[in-house]
Amino acid sequence: MPCKLINAEIVENLLTMKDAVTACEEAFRDWGNGEVVCPTKITLELGEDAEWPPYKNGLNAMPAYIHSKKSAGIKCVGGSLNNPQWGLPYIIALILLFDPATGIFRCVMDGAQITNYRTGAQAAVAAKYIEDKKKIKFGLFGAGVQGRTQLMAFNEVFEIEEVHLYDINPQAAKAFVEEMSRVVDTKFIIKEDPKDVMEVTDIVVSVTHGKNKFIKNEWFKKGQIIFPMGSFTECEDELLLGADHVIVDSVGQTMHRGALKSVVDEGRFKEDNISATISELVCGKKEYRISPDEKIVCIPIGTGAMDIAVATMIYEKVKEQNLGESFVFNNAVEN
Repeated sequence: MPCKLINAEIVENLLTMKDAVTACEEAFRDWGNGEVVCPTKITLELGEDAEWPPYKNGLNAMPAYIHSKKSAGIKCVGGSLNNPQWGLPYIIALILLFDPATGIFRCVMDGAQITNYRTGAQAAVAAKYIEDKKKIKFGLFGAGVQGRTQLMAFNEVFEIEEVHLYDINPQAAKAFVEEMSRVVDTKFIIKEDPKDVMEVTDIVVSVTHGKNKFIKNEWFKKGQIIFPMGSFTECEDELLLGADHVIVDSVGQTMHRGALKSVVDEGRFKEDNISATISELVCGKKEYRISPDEKIVCIPIGTGAMDIAVATMIYEKVKEQNLGESFVFNNAVEN
């Protein structure tokens, strides 16, 4: 059976944030019910967190199987910190889907926009099951691509009263507001000091490359949820250790990379300190609705399950609309 080649233009035309939120919510629910296989991501270190090799890059391999979709696949994604100065996007990704029964490949798909959209969607889905309010004041650290998709995703789930934004580059923050004010109908407030983002917001999302733990515990207030996204170290150790609840997407993954890595390595945070996974919340096995006297940290680093769920949705649309190029690797026939 021919394998579909699905380029970035097709993905961009077919993918909506509403669909990404739906796909991620369904994948989390299936995962909580034991119907998803999602190993922790494997990283090929190419200088992002080491002195050698000298590329300031890392390549992640992220496989998953979604039983309800009868779909399996793997995403390979890299992100060199040098890319912006070369005029290249930070995220460069490919997703391969295959028939779980035979191993025959179904498609090769550009994965950059899927990565950006599902990163926003996974946080918004988690927040839906933690935050009781329908109208929120939203805090955002980082005015890049993923800052945009975070706002788009949270706008699908909540009514956003205000956006309080900080970026180390004031021009990037201004460009963000100019663009996103045409996408989301809300009030935008650019902050000159990062601590000011935390003062009046209900939910705060951080999508920076910060490794200096710039988000201070003293800024974190009761009744607030913070999402330190990705594989960086943006939050002060005391903020993580002092939270009433820590919720994660993948226990094995968050214990070894990202926000929690340093406190885990020092023996100050153990697996027992994790209150729940997002999957447990979505499927109803656990419930942690935030109260006015609690602080909650949620860390969805990102898993292959979300990528494969969204990519499968795109693949089904491609088949229905007869889009994409066909390429025959061999003469095998899919069941």
